[in-house]
Amino acid sequence: MRLECRGVVEQVCLHPHLRPERSWHITAKVKHAEGAPILVLSPHLDDAVLSTWSVIAGPHEVVVLNVFAGVPEQDFVPRWDRLAGADDSTSHMEARLSEDRAALALAGRSAIYLPLLERHYRNGDPDGEQVATALRGAVPAASLLFAPAGIGGHEDHVLVRDLAIELSRRIRLPLCLYAELPYAARFGWPSWVSGAPPDPAVVVDVDWESALSGAPVARSALSSRVRRLDDEQMSAKLAAMKRYRTQFPLLNQGPIGFLEHPLVLPFEVAWSVITDRR
Repeated sequence: MRLECRGVVEQVCLHPHLRPERSWHITAKVKHAEGAPILVLSPHLDDAVLSTWSVIAGPHEVVVLNVFAGVPEQDFVPRWDRLAGADDSTSHMEARLSEDRAALALAGRSAIYLPLLERHYRNGDPDGEQVATALRGAVPAASLLFAPAGIGGHEDHVLVRDLAIELSRRIRLPLCLYAELPYAARFGWPSWVSGAPPDPAVVVDVDWESALSGAPVARSALSSRVRRLDDEQMSAKLAAMKRYRTQFPLLNQGPIGFLEHPLVLPFEVAWSVITDRR
């Protein structure tokens, strides 16, 4: 089977005996339809803009679905919110929702927001059927699915990745896994991404391979592609990232300017994948 991931056609295969570690019970499914939009699954409110700007700002119809976008009602303020200067998580999340709408508007996009709480607002993970049902109700059909690769090991990212692989496997929905910023470039981009000479003292691929090998799909089923943004695209992406006023200063590592660094900003990476059908 041939799979097209934003213009790059790849030939890959899945080990026939490999299965997800999660015990999914999924009956609700997004339909695969060639004329439907590209669906970008964003675990949190900024992931799509940070990691798939070339997709959401591209020429094709795109739907961004923020999975964990519920507003918490609690007195406890988790560490990340406190780092961002928040003293109330309810109003803080409401501000983040407004920021996300403003950022996506720069690409002429809007998003769908599922009322699921992200990791630091909840106890335990939602089950796969709950998330899949929410997806099916929000987006009945898609032509291509983008989901996080799980680089960095964040529980929400890994959960969404595993669910996307399961949905793709069941209905042959073409799937691409994207490298998540800031996790993916924490030690810089691998040389095969940036084109810079490899540094034997910084082997970025170690973390990447750990994440990709832990996905419920054979590593040989993943075929990479690199998207290099031009100056206009970089400028637009940076403007969109800065719309996340409560998040960008932390993600950008304050005065270090990590996300806007000229060795980080130009690149986005994704892997096309073919899964077996059950």
